[in-house]
Amino acid sequence: MKIRWILPAAAGIVALAGAQTGQRSATAKAPVVRAVEFRNFHDVPVKEIVNRLNDRDIQLVQRPYSAEYVETAQGIVEELMAEKGHPGTHVKPTVTSIPPHAVRVTFTAAP
Repeated sequence: MKIRWILPAAAGIVALAGAQTGQRSATAKAPVVRAVEFRNFHDVPVKEIVNRLNDRDIQLVQRPYSAEYVETAQGIVEELMAEKGHPGTHVKPTVTSIPPHAVRVTFTAAP
Protein backbone atom coordinates (compact mmCIF):
# COMPACT_ATOMS: atom_id res chain seq x y z
CA MET A 1 0.00 0.00 0.00
CA LYS A 2 1.44 3.36 -0.98
CA ILE A 3 1.03 5.94 1.77
CA ARG A 4 0.96 9.69 1.48
CA TRP A 5 0.52 12.31 4.16
CA ILE A 6 -1.76 15.28 3.58
CA LEU A 7 -0.73 18.30 5.62
CA PRO A 8 -3.06 21.28 6.04
CA ALA A 9 -0.83 24.34 6.27
CA ALA A 10 -1.86 25.86 9.59
CA ALA A 11 -3.79 23.21 11.44
CA GLY A 12 -1.00 20.75 12.14
CA ILE A 13 -3.41 17.95 11.31
CA VAL A 14 -2.13 14.98 9.42
CA ALA A 15 -4.33 12.66 7.40
CA LEU A 16 -3.36 9.60 5.43
CA ALA A 17 -4.62 8.31 2.12
CA GLY A 18 -3.82 4.88 0.76
CA ALA A 19 -5.13 1.98 -1.26
CA GLN A 20 -6.53 0.21 1.78
CA THR A 21 -8.18 3.20 3.46
CA GLY A 22 -10.99 2.15 5.75
CA GLN A 23 -10.19 -1.56 5.68
CA ARG A 24 -9.79 -3.49 8.92
CA SER A 25 -9.11 -7.12 9.52
CA ALA A 26 -11.98 -9.11 10.97
CA THR A 27 -9.93 -9.79 14.11
CA ALA A 28 -9.03 -6.14 14.83
CA LYS A 29 -10.96 -4.91 17.85
CA ALA A 30 -8.99 -1.74 18.50
CA PRO A 31 -10.43 1.48 17.10
CA VAL A 32 -8.84 2.79 13.91
CA VAL A 33 -6.71 5.94 14.05
CA ARG A 34 -8.45 8.43 11.72
CA ALA A 35 -6.36 11.54 12.40
CA VAL A 36 -3.10 12.62 13.97
CA GLU A 37 -2.61 16.20 15.14
CA PHE A 38 0.54 18.03 16.30
CA ARG A 39 0.20 21.03 18.65
CA ASN A 40 2.73 23.56 19.99
CA PHE A 41 5.56 22.48 17.69
CA HIS A 42 6.31 26.10 16.82
CA ASP A 43 9.96 25.75 15.82
CA VAL A 44 9.70 22.41 14.05
CA PRO A 45 7.43 22.13 11.00
CA VAL A 46 4.80 19.38 11.08
CA LYS A 47 6.08 18.18 7.72
CA GLU A 48 9.51 17.57 9.26
CA ILE A 49 7.95 15.58 12.10
CA VAL A 50 5.95 13.48 9.64
CA ASN A 51 9.05 12.90 7.52
CA ARG A 52 10.96 11.66 10.58
CA LEU A 53 8.13 9.29 11.50
CA ASN A 54 7.99 8.02 7.90
CA ASP A 55 11.78 7.53 7.90
CA ARG A 56 11.33 5.27 10.93
CA ASP A 57 8.42 3.39 9.28
CA ILE A 58 5.86 4.83 11.68
CA GLN A 59 2.45 5.37 10.11
CA LEU A 60 -0.31 5.89 12.63
CA VAL A 61 -3.35 6.80 10.53
CA GLN A 62 -5.71 4.15 9.14
CA ARG A 63 -4.23 1.52 11.44
CA PRO A 64 -5.70 -0.02 14.57
CA TYR A 65 -4.81 2.07 17.61
CA SER A 66 -1.87 0.71 19.58
CA ALA A 67 -0.60 2.42 22.73
CA GLU A 68 2.85 0.91 22.12
CA TYR A 69 3.00 2.34 18.59
CA VAL A 70 1.96 5.78 19.84
CA GLU A 71 4.61 5.58 22.59
CA THR A 72 7.25 4.78 19.96
CA ALA A 73 6.14 7.78 17.89
CA GLN A 74 6.27 9.97 21.01
CA GLY A 75 9.89 8.98 21.64
CA ILE A 76 10.86 9.67 18.03
CA VAL A 77 9.29 13.14 18.14
CA GLU A 78 11.00 13.94 21.47
CA GLU A 79 14.31 12.85 19.94
CA LEU A 80 13.72 15.14 16.94
CA MET A 81 12.90 18.06 19.24
CA ALA A 82 16.19 17.54 21.09
CA GLU A 83 18.07 17.49 17.77
CA LYS A 84 16.41 20.78 16.84
CA GLY A 85 17.64 22.52 19.98
CA HIS A 86 14.76 21.76 22.34
CA PRO A 87 16.13 19.16 24.76
CA GLY A 88 13.80 18.17 27.54
CA THR A 89 10.67 18.86 25.51
CA HIS A 90 7.97 16.46 26.62
CA VAL A 91 5.54 15.26 23.97
CA LYS A 92 2.19 14.21 25.40
CA PRO A 93 -0.07 11.99 23.31
CA THR A 94 -3.82 12.32 23.87
CA VAL A 95 -6.36 9.94 22.37
CA THR A 96 -9.87 11.21 21.59
CA SER A 97 -12.76 9.03 20.46
CA ILE A 98 -14.30 9.62 17.04
CA PRO A 99 -17.54 7.62 16.84
CA PRO A 100 -18.41 5.02 15.87
CA HIS A 101 -15.08 3.13 16.08
CA ALA A 102 -12.14 5.47 15.54
CA VAL A 103 -9.77 7.77 17.42
CA ARG A 104 -7.73 10.94 16.93
CA VAL A 105 -4.22 11.00 18.37
CA THR A 106 -2.95 14.47 19.34
CA PHE A 107 0.73 15.02 20.17
CA THR A 108 1.28 18.19 22.23
CA ALA A 109 4.75 19.61 22.90
CA ALA A 110 5.46 21.06 26.35
CA PRO A 111 8.82 22.44 27.54
